Amino acid sequence: MKHSFKFKKSDIKSVFQQKLGIKNLSIENKNDVFNTVNILLNFNELEEFFSPVDCSYGFFNNQVIFALQLQESKNKKDFFERIREFEAFMEVE
Repeated sequence: MKHSFKFKKSDIKSVFQQKLGIKNLSIENKNDVFNTVNILLNFNELEEFFSPVDCSYGFFNNQVIFALQLQESKNKKDFFERIREFEAFMEVE
């Protein structure tokens, strides 16, 4: 199972600044998106549940796109609970 996300680059930067205390973040390509999502998963202790897949960055529209795929060892109940947890974390004030 996987769930797709689409964020503006500025929203991702806001999450890093407000919730992680990191002021500088560079996202220029799909590898940067993959690494950024991994950091977010590790910070939230969700790396054992999800792997980032289908990562891309739209340079002209500043869109960060990725999907979180449930690890094979986890069940569907874990998927829905943890996706809600991740979505709540990604909300910025």
